[in-house]
Amino acid sequence: MMEKFLNIALISLLFACSEKQNKIQKPQIKAPDSTVKILENHNQKTPEIPTKALKLKTVDCKDKGGDMENGFVTECLYKNYDLTEAYNDFRERNKDNEDGKYLEKKMPSGKHTAGFSDYPISVTYTYPKQHILDIEIFFPGGLTIINFNKEKDDVKVNITHSPD
Repeated sequence: MMEKFLNIALISLLFACSEKQNKIQKPQIKAPDSTVKILENHNQKTPEIPTKALKLKTVDCKDKGGDMENGFVTECLYKNYDLTEAYNDFRERNKDNEDGKYLEKKMPSGKHTAGFSDYPISVTYTYPKQHILDIEIFFPGGLTIINFNKEKDDVKVNITHSPD
C-alpha cells in the first residue's frame, strides 16, 4: 500500500515539474541579419596598428664568485627595466634577506642615508652619474654594495658582499 502511495506521489511531482517548465518562456534567439554592407569609399585608410611590440621584462642573475678579501659578487641583468623598476623589483625579490629588507620602499631621488634605531645598520644612496645608483649597506661585520647601472633598455645590478 505504501509503495503505491509513493509511486502516485512521485508521478504527481513529475507532472507538476513538467508543467512549470512548459510555463517558463524560453528567450527567442533571432538569426543575424544576413545582408552584407559594402564600403562605398575604397580609398579609406585602414587604422594603423602599433608596430612596437611589448618588451618582455626578464631578470637573469649569475653568481660571479669571489673571496674574503675582495668580496663575493652576484650580477643581475634586468632586461627592459628602467632604474626605478629595477630597484623596486630588486627590493621585492630580496625583501626577506639582508640585500633588500633595509632598502627604502621608494627609491630616493638624491643622496640619502637611512639609519635604524633597532639595528646598527646604515644604508647610503648615492648617484655618481645620472643613470647609476650606488647603495652601501653597513652591517656589523660587513658591507654590501649594490650598484644599479642603466644601459640602454636594461639595468645591470652588481651586488658585492664584503666581510669586515
